[in-house]
Amino acid sequence: MPEETHVRSTKKLKRTVFIGLGGTGKKALLHAKKRFLETFGEEPPLIKYLLIDTTNANTDTLQARLPGKGEPVPVRLRANEVLHIEARGASLLPQVHDEIREWFPPKADLKANILSGAGQIRALGRLALFANATTVYENLRDLLALARDYRDERPSNERKHIYEPYTPHLTVALVGSLAGGTGSGVFLDVAFILRQLMKDEDQLFGYFLLPDIYVNRPGTQNVEANAYAALKELDHFMNLQGTSRYYFGGREIEIRKKPFDMVFLVNRENRAGKTFTEVDDLMELLGLGLYLLAGPLGKEQADTFDNIVHQLNEQKGKYYGKTAHYASFGAAELRFVPEGLVQEERRAIILKALEDLLAAGYDWPLSLLEEKLGEITTLPTPEEVAFREFSVSATREDDGKNWDRLQQNLESFRQEVRETLLRQYEERQTIRGLILEEAKKAFGERGVRLGGLKEGLKNLLQSAKSLYERLSKEVDEKQEKWQEELERTAKQVNKPPKRGFFRREEEEAVLNRRRISSLAEQAKNLALSEARAELAEKWVRTLGGLLEELGSAVEQVKDYKAVLEKTPNERERPSQDTEPFTLTLPPAYVEPSSQPNAEAAEVKWDLEALLNAPKRALEQALGTVSGPATSLAQWLREALAQREGNREVWEAVERTLRELDRISDPAWDYEDAWVSNPGLGYKEKVHILGVANATDRTDPFVGEEEILNLFASNLHDRMRLQRVSTGDTHRVLFYKIEASIPAFTLRGIHIYREKYEKLSPDRSFHTRRDFEGTLEDLFPLPREEEVVEVWTKARAFGLLTNQEGYGFMDRRQGTERRYVLGTSPATAFAALGKDFFAFKELEAQVKKKENEVRRNPEALDRIKASLPQALQDREEKLKDQSFSPEDKEVFKKELEALHKWKEEIEAFQPNAGQDDFPPLL
Repeated sequence: MPEETHVRSTKKLKRTVFIGLGGTGKKALLHAKKRFLETFGEEPPLIKYLLIDTTNANTDTLQARLPGKGEPVPVRLRANEVLHIEARGASLLPQVHDEIREWFPPKADLKANILSGAGQIRALGRLALFANATTVYENLRDLLALARDYRDERPSNERKHIYEPYTPHLTVALVGSLAGGTGSGVFLDVAFILRQLMKDEDQLFGYFLLPDIYVNRPGTQNVEANAYAALKELDHFMNLQGTSRYYFGGREIEIRKKPFDMVFLVNRENRAGKTFTEVDDLMELLGLGLYLLAGPLGKEQADTFDNIVHQLNEQKGKYYGKTAHYASFGAAELRFVPEGLVQEERRAIILKALEDLLAAGYDWPLSLLEEKLGEITTLPTPEEVAFREFSVSATREDDGKNWDRLQQNLESFRQEVRETLLRQYEERQTIRGLILEEAKKAFGERGVRLGGLKEGLKNLLQSAKSLYERLSKEVDEKQEKWQEELERTAKQVNKPPKRGFFRREEEEAVLNRRRISSLAEQAKNLALSEARAELAEKWVRTLGGLLEELGSAVEQVKDYKAVLEKTPNERERPSQDTEPFTLTLPPAYVEPSSQPNAEAAEVKWDLEALLNAPKRALEQALGTVSGPATSLAQWLREALAQREGNREVWEAVERTLRELDRISDPAWDYEDAWVSNPGLGYKEKVHILGVANATDRTDPFVGEEEILNLFASNLHDRMRLQRVSTGDTHRVLFYKIEASIPAFTLRGIHIYREKYEKLSPDRSFHTRRDFEGTLEDLFPLPREEEVVEVWTKARAFGLLTNQEGYGFMDRRQGTERRYVLGTSPATAFAALGKDFFAFKELEAQVKKKENEVRRNPEALDRIKASLPQALQDREEKLKDQSFSPEDKEVFKKELEALHKWKEEIEAFQPNAGQDDFPPLL
């Protein structure tokens, strides 16, 4: 018969490279790798990993449960997936390293060595990268080449599946945190190096964690300022105009396009108001995002993602002059883990199987083993062992000379016969192998169970013990006779020869041919008996050992059974879903309502595995046992049909699906007011629902309105929802993407900015000295000339007055209240320039007043008449020594604005451009 072949399934993925930066990147890579292992049962060769970190420790591990496996396996990064960038003598590098000296910020703190982290100092992270520039560049180059290796697509016997890429192009993702020193310090340089190494068709994404999750934890005073500085630098390059160059390890890095095709930001609170408090939860979400980037849900999901990226790259919308570059995502998984009747039925089936396993089963006929045991008594002398020729004594004098040597030869002969017999016996078949072979036949073919095997081995052990006692007694008797014969012969050999009166009498030698032959025969017979007794003892020891192993296995089977026999409330069982982004149906807290009846399952037991590793053997054998064939869709249909009769289950379903919707919302929050104005930017939202078969209308997630309404209850959500087929009947994955917004709209970013501005005078949060004070702010601040014009006209119109501080009447809250900008001209002017909302409010009041003046000739004339006095007043203020130089700078700006306004008003002709058509009648 031809050998049975296993047809492996084909899995399609993107050729993807995941590069983790710092501690956050490390954990995200581990969570991504865990997802792939739990989905495919192995690491797909199309996915590559690399960690770049200033910390050398690589001890972090996660646990993954492979499909169909009981025991979890460790998930870790291999040595060739970790690049440690350290900098010994780091404090000297800005002085002696030409490339570093050009950019290192003078206010950045230095460390003597960078061996275990960058200490939340972004410039140190970049310094460590430059100190290892050649290694970094070459590793990234080799990594991309490895990711394109054609052999990854070739079928291999070492893999469970065949893997094919959707496209020949690469998808690369950088993942890390913007809050620390390493990831936040190196992410832009790594992106620029990758851009230089990648093809134009390849895509590069950033997945970055915002600092909120770290706030108020020990040693995190810099996280918000770091994030703001990092976002300013990122925003600068995402709006790149033209090209620039810098040197990295002697190589010229050309910056000719924005660093990322899309940047995903992840925060501790999502759009549904779900707040995460554990850092590892957000790292898991980052890993889940990486996993989904590779397109594991199918080509539809991969194409949908690529279409969003393309659309957002094409759209040119801006929010108050700021380009929207940033996106976020959320994801949650719904798993079918039947802990209800299906699970209980499977439990009952397994219990029946275990009862059967522990029983006696059919009788075990031991005749063959008894016969094999009895054969010990008839074992022949090995033919190849013979007593070596020995010179017989010719005279009595020769006896004394030969006796010691003869005894040695006889002992060697005896040992050789015994050992040869023992070896030949074991060579034919070991005693353990013989017993196990017969036991396995009885266990597998004749239906003898563990109880019957145990009883049979006990009986066989008793027979072996009886035989051993008989053979041992026989050995003792022969040993005694042998010693007597040796002593008798020695006495004769040592006896002095008889002497006559006149001469010595001639006597025959003792050690003649007949005596030597007799001694050799006795030695051989003794050796045979010793070997037979020793073999019988081996049978006793082997049977005793097997009985102990069997007894231990029986006890472990009983323990395993006892755990299963506990009621659902007694068994250790989670009362709720504990993984942050994984929900289960049926819910863990809903108990089964009845006990099923079941017959014992046909289980293929492996006796040797049961003896060697009972628990593992049980899990492997019983892992094939299943209850009635079912799926998430089938279970959900039944729950839907029975919702009136079992409200507890149905309410749990509704609660779970609503949570699936909320937990998968994009993991950020932003100020809606900033992005709601028509005609500004454009936000894209896509909700991807991965189901077994997206075209199956019988699947409740596809065709059942009552189910869909729980997480797509309005027109917008329904239009955004796209279903894709995954082929997985036990899992639904909900994946939401939202893009894109400008950074300044992120909720809480004003706090980052405040920390950045407060701490910046004393230290640097940037990675380049030329970024200090030169980068455009993230917020859409007005240009200085706009602030000067609004400030000056507001003062001239009496809108901005100095009454216990410079301020104006603010109507933004519905009722008027005085809004104070500052107590001096300089502080108030600076505050207006940094407060977008205040500026827009005052600007609107100025425009309204200016329009009123333009329509009123008398008011216009009064303005013309008053402007010279205002100019003179500002000139005098410039000479007033009671004002600070900063205040006088404001007066200079006012003076320039008043001159310009005067010219505009003098040139203004109210009647110009009027089109009055003369009447014809």
